[in-house]
Amino acid sequence: MTTHAGLLLGAYAMAPGDPAAEETFYAGIAALGVAGLELPLPLEGAPSLEPTWIARNVRPAWDLLVTCIPTVMGRLGSVPGYGLASADEAGRIRALADVARARDLALRLADEHGRRRVVAIQVHSAPGVAGGSRDALSRSLAQILSWDLAGAQVLVEHCDAAVPGHDAAKGFCSVEDEIASTLQAAGNLSLMGVKVSVRPTDADVPTRLAVARAALDQVGLARAQIRLPRTEESTAASPEADPSHTPAGRNP
Repeated sequence: MTTHAGLLLGAYAMAPGDPAAEETFYAGIAALGVAGLELPLPLEGAPSLEPTWIARNVRPAWDLLVTCIPTVMGRLGSVPGYGLASADEAGRIRALADVARARDLALRLADEHGRRRVVAIQVHSAPGVAGGSRDALSRSLAQILSWDLAGAQVLVEHCDAAVPGHDAAKGFCSVEDEIASTLQAAGNLSLMGVKVSVRPTDADVPTRLAVARAALDQVGLARAQIRLPRTEESTAASPEADPSHTPAGRNP
């Protein structure tokens, strides 16, 4: 069997909703020989947070990168001041409480398996420049880094920032602000492949990617790069041709 050492697959956006089909889907993922999964942290009450779901679908040998983005986007729908970078203290504390749920998952899995299962927890700079600040993000990161994370790294995932002339899907902080906050808090960043402050259809994506990656490398912060497939098919999660959520069966 071909193996892909070190590759964590973000398969959750392609997973079917039916439990039986979902189990078959994750068995197929196991056959790919990947090192593990990007595991979403959804809002409270989701089946994928249950120990039985993890036991059924997540192989014991897999490493996990827990991404908080589903919870972040879910909260922002009703709480615009929500986020680790929020200047609104109540919104910032709410975001910290959600990252604490990822921490608790990491601790629980480490205790159950006798080893580190969650290799990283991926956090985000919501709500962005409109309601956030470097200082707030730095304080949030410093607090998270003070926790027992069962060996997990903390990664600030740079998504698309609010940039004049572009319709941002998320509109979080600029990579420059994230670098400054992360340096102050002594954390790390991950670079989200084709969504660095631009839409994926822009002709200057490779140039901006190279500039962002060089900035991260210069200060020694880059710990991961996320590579996203492309598709011309719209999805429920991405109504335009956007690589962030490629539908099953159309993964070129």
